[in-house]
Amino acid sequence: GIVDADTVDASNLQRQIIHGTSTIDVSKCESAKRRIEDINPLVQVRTYEEEFTAASAMRIVGNGFDDDDDDNHPYDVVVDGSDNFPTKYLINDVCDIIGVPWVYSAILAFEGQVAFFNLDGTGPNYRDMLPTPPPPGDVPSCAEGGVLGVLPGTMGCLQATEVIKYILGRKEGLLSGRVLTFDAMSMKFNDVGLSRQPDREVITELIDYQGFCAGHKAKAADAPTTASATQGRTMDEAEDATDDTTVTGPEFHSVQPKECLEKLSDGWSPWVLDVRLQTENDIVQLPFTDKVSPHRTVGLHDIPKDGDVLVYCKAGVRGKKACNRLIELGVDANRLWNLDGGIMRWQKDVDT
Repeated sequence: GIVDADTVDASNLQRQIIHGTSTIDVSKCESAKRRIEDINPLVQVRTYEEEFTAASAMRIVGNGFDDDDDDNHPYDVVVDGSDNFPTKYLINDVCDIIGVPWVYSAILAFEGQVAFFNLDGTGPNYRDMLPTPPPPGDVPSCAEGGVLGVLPGTMGCLQATEVIKYILGRKEGLLSGRVLTFDAMSMKFNDVGLSRQPDREVITELIDYQGFCAGHKAKAADAPTTASATQGRTMDEAEDATDDTTVTGPEFHSVQPKECLEKLSDGWSPWVLDVRLQTENDIVQLPFTDKVSPHRTVGLHDIPKDGDVLVYCKAGVRGKKACNRLIELGVDANRLWNLDGGIMRWQKDVDT
């Protein structure tokens, strides 16, 4: 079974190698299915072109591959391909409630880690390793920290190895009770022991995982169920979507790329601030950018005292945070314009 509500984008291809240029703009589920069946047409593939949320996860995992049959049973094992804390906690809790093991992986920059959680329903799980999520902002998103293109494939192969061992019944060598870490720069593997915590809270229901990772709990009924929970973007582009971008005071402007181009053509001349990292700006930038300052540290010294300011990032989320930060520092909200969809939407709507 494959769960993904996204479509293939060219920016995915250097690390999501199951896809190719021939399936750009095709759903990722369909693209992956075609590739798997091309390699081995005997493999049966079930696709779920929907978000994996607190509203859908129990059904997807619990009903299993043959959920139309009367004798359906849960999937035998779940493989984590997510890149954010809310989804990992959701996978963990669903598997804990249903009693299904799962193979975890996480990557950032040049490092990755893998573990086998909830073996036989009694092994350590994600909440033993990370009882509570880190505060928003403590861990850079992949958009900020980057990721070595081959790293997802390296960790994915290790996950596949664990799945095959489990299916074959070779449980003695599984990564249960330890977390395998990999440093691509030093080309070294290490492992860290992990034990089930005796006082670990028993999971009986799902919660609002976006809220939990932002610092508060809520029932699953309050959980977001669509891509709008991450400003309409995929997890791959969410830019640390667990951070709070809610505007509680004066609201800044939002401008679409085509509208922005029209305003510029009509003589609008804002100060243009890129709130990504300098390394991201070195790769691609708006040619009329005035300054680069990461959104976490943006300050009054980064903008002129008067006049409009056009703020942009990769997908628009960090731009919102930068605008909110500047407003908190005393900047008039009416001066601030966030490029909706960021430079990715500019490239799609204006440059193509």
